[in-house]
Amino acid sequence: MSRRRQRQRDKRRQHAITSRNNLQTLLYDVSGHSFEHRQTYARHLYKISRRHRLRLSNETKEVLCRKCSTLLVQGSTSRVRLRNGMKIRHCLHCGNVRRTPYKFKQEASV
Repeated sequence: MSRRRQRQRDKRRQHAITSRNNLQTLLYDVSGHSFEHRQTYARHLYKISRRHRLRLSNETKEVLCRKCSTLLVQGSTSRVRLRNGMKIRHCLHCGNVRRTPYKFKQEASV
């Protein structure tokens, strides 16, 4: 691969990373932005991370639906249940279910 092409690819990736970081900060700014704006930020964030193969943080994964890229707000767009050591999140928009463990087994220390 030529140097010029490599530089262009690196620039595109850096631009995507800065866009992802900016969208994440806008996503968590509840008082500054309406729900509809935050919803579009969530959709764009999901598209950018998919297109450029960027990982999302664990906090961001908890507030985005993997199936329909909806912003999950507890009580309005998602339902959260705790059962058998699992945190179960239901997306009320598409019906997707995501289970994550929240209890970790303690090792016996002697």
